Formats: sequence, C-alpha cells, structure tokens
Amino acid sequence: MTEFWMELRPVDGYKVKADGIITEFNRKVLLKLYQPLMGAHALSLYFSLLEEVEENKLWSKAKLHSQLLTTLGISLQAFFEARLKLEGLGLVRSYKKVELDDQTFVYELLAPLTPRQFFEDGLLNIYLFSQVGHKRYQELQQLFIDQKFDRTEYSEVTRNFQDVFEPFRFGNETPEIPSEIEFMEEKTPSKIKLDSKEFDWGYFYQLLSPNMLSRDQITESVMDTILKMHAIYQVDEKEMPSFLYRALDARGTIQLEQLRKIIRESYQLKHHDLPKLVTRSKEEVVAKEAQSKSEVNDEEALQVYLESVTPFQLLIDIADGAEPAETDLRVIEEVMTKQNLPKPVMNVLIEYVLLRLDGKISRNYMMTIAAHWKRKNVKTAKEAMELALAEHEKYKRLQEEPEEKRRYNRASQFSSKKRTEVLPDWFDKEETEPARSELSNREKEALEDQVKRIKKQLKR
Repeated sequence: MTEFWMELRPVDGYKVKADGIITEFNRKVLLKLYQPLMGAHALSLYFSLLEEVEENKLWSKAKLHSQLLTTLGISLQAFFEARLKLEGLGLVRSYKKVELDDQTFVYELLAPLTPRQFFEDGLLNIYLFSQVGHKRYQELQQLFIDQKFDRTEYSEVTRNFQDVFEPFRFGNETPEIPSEIEFMEEKTPSKIKLDSKEFDWGYFYQLLSPNMLSRDQITESVMDTILKMHAIYQVDEKEMPSFLYRALDARGTIQLEQLRKIIRESYQLKHHDLPKLVTRSKEEVVAKEAQSKSEVNDEEALQVYLESVTPFQLLIDIADGAEPAETDLRVIEEVMTKQNLPKPVMNVLIEYVLLRLDGKISRNYMMTIAAHWKRKNVKTAKEAMELALAEHEKYKRLQEEPEEKRRYNRASQFSSKKRTEVLPDWFDKEETEPARSELSNREKEALEDQVKRIKKQLKR
C-alpha cells in the first residue's frame, strides 16, 4: 500500500479518544480473536493508543506521530497500514482537521465485538477459521464459553427495589447534565457494515423465482448474510438464488447457517481452500472510487485519476509497474514539502515535467514551477491542468515566432526596462532546457497513451 505517502507526516499531531470504557475482557478478545486477522503491528498500535488515554478519562494528550513511531519502532508506512486494518475491522475511526499548513488527527478507539457477536458474525469468524484452522478455532471458542445455567430446577427468591428500600419523599431536583459532556461507560460494539453498492439488488430480484422464494423472505438478516457471502466468497447475483433455494427448509424458510455452509463447501470444492483476509491494493481502491463514473471523457478520466492516486503510485503507473528511482522520489518529496502542494496538484506537476523534459525529473525546474503554482493558489488537479496547458500553449507560440520577432521582443523589453513576459519565470530559470516544440507530437502521444491507460484502469 502506498496511500500513506504524503498523506500523513511524522510532524502531524494527533489525539486519542476512547468511545467508552475498553475493559480487560475487551483486550482478551482483541488478543485472541482479532490478532490473527490484523497482525501484531495493528494490535500493538491499538494497545499503544489505548495506553495514551488518561486513566478514568476518554481523551489523551496531544502528541506528534513521530513520537508514536519511535515508541512502536515502525515506519510511517507500517503505521499507516496498521491503522487501515484497525479501521477496516471497525476498531478505529480516524478524523482529520486541516488548518493552514498543519493537519491534526483524532483516533477514536472502539470496543471489539463480544465473543458471541464475533462467532455469529458470519464474516470475521469465517476469516478467523480460514486463518487458524478447525482445531485452533474450536480452542478459541472454548476460551469464551462456559456451562449454561439451567434455571428450571430453581425458584427465584430475589427481592425487588421496593421490597428493600423505603420510598423517597423529600428533596430537590438534580442538576441538569450539560450537553457537551460524555459519560464514561461501556458502549455497544458496532458490527462491520458492508457496502451494498457492489451487489446489484435489482438484478438479483429479477433472477429470483417467485414460485421458489418470495421477496418477503429477503429480510434484513438475509440481506446482511448475502452481502457477507458476496464479500467473502465472491458469489455474484446470478449464483446467489440457487444457493438460497438449497438453503430452504420444509416450511420454505431460509436457514442462514445452512446457506453459509453450502456456499463455503462450494467455494472449497472449487478452490481447495478457504479465502484469506487481505488488504486491497491501491489500484483496486482507485478503480472502485471511479467505478461510479460510468461515462467519462479523456479529460475527466485524467482528473479523476490524478485526484485519487498518490505521487508514488503515479510514477509506478507511468513506468508500467517499475519502482521509481530514489533520486526522483527525494526530489518530489522535497518539492511537495517545501511548497506544500496538494497531492493532486503535485501529480499534475509530475506529469507536466515528465512530458516537457522527455521523461526526466529536474529538481530546479520542478521547484520553480511549484513555486509559481503555489503563488497562483492552485489547489485542484483541474486548476493545475488548465494552468499547465495555458503555459504550454504560450511556450509553443513563442517557439513558433520568427527569430527576428523574438530578438525584437527581447530587445524592446530590455530597452523599455519593462518586464512584460510572455512566459512565467520558471521557463528561463531552469538549467535543464525544456524539450523544444518538435517534441509536441511526442508529448501528445504520451498524453493520449496515459489517458488510455487510465481509462482502462477505471473500467476494471
């Protein structure tokens, strides 16, 4: 994963907030049931953040990420990936506030599911079973169960409140509780919510036979199970009805446990294994975000891509999967840090410089353009693309002018001691000469190839 690159900096501040009391029992659940799914780094991050919350309080003091990285002994990338796993498992909510050049994060820690919720979840417990195997899975279950109390042999003799205490007859009203405060208490764990956009419910209902199964049978719990089976085993809308028919009992009711069993056995028969819990790659995330844009033109596709991709991934895409050179990365990091450019603007700058310099990155050239764009207050990929195109057209017009006219223009500028430049400062200050107008066809072809590649990615 490369999303962390330039999205999070060691100098960024953060605070931790606990969403209620996290108990020692919660810690045991995290250690035994969640760790096999998220790994040691994510578990260590959760516990480290939890330790920062002051005793008998819900908030921690403000710190820098660099302090947390030193404590954990991990890199910024490892921290970011661990944080994403915690977010995906419903254990952390992340919030960001941006003020001028500073950004601050709040990490809200959530309690894990109860053992009952976890083992009945139909999502996390399946991945746990796949990860640890049948024997260890049963052992983990045994850690959180005990013999049920059979009350049938006993009669309850408990007294109620009124049997024990005298009624209260005097006193004043209690003070009102301020709306801005929050009580310290255990909160009900939140189950993982799956996005239903990836499953075409309309198409699914069209395929459902009313003679076999009515729509009334597709309750919220059935829909939740369908989404989980789709997410885990990739069962699509076409296959799902047949599995549902096979999971009906004699009364025509869907048996969810039977449905999970049938789908699991079908998957094992086909793949000879159970699915593993793995994080998405950046390419999949970008494609998913752009999937909703069914029809986009070349310029829109390029804007969508440059708004969502990181500079690091952009260099990889341009090089057809090859790792970018360390020198190029250092130049981009320095330019982006010093000029504080938004990520989409930096992406456009990288594209522009590579096209103008025939695939090369020059520090001075990039730094002067970045400074110019910063002065222009460019904030979006669209604004950066429009400015780059306008400046490029000016440069081409200058190149197409006759030599005599160019000499006259330069002479008149010096004689009048006025600086009415056709080009911005950064065109003449760079030591590395930009490619001449003869490269415009090559630039055009490169841009067209890039747009084709981007549109292909967006349609995956």
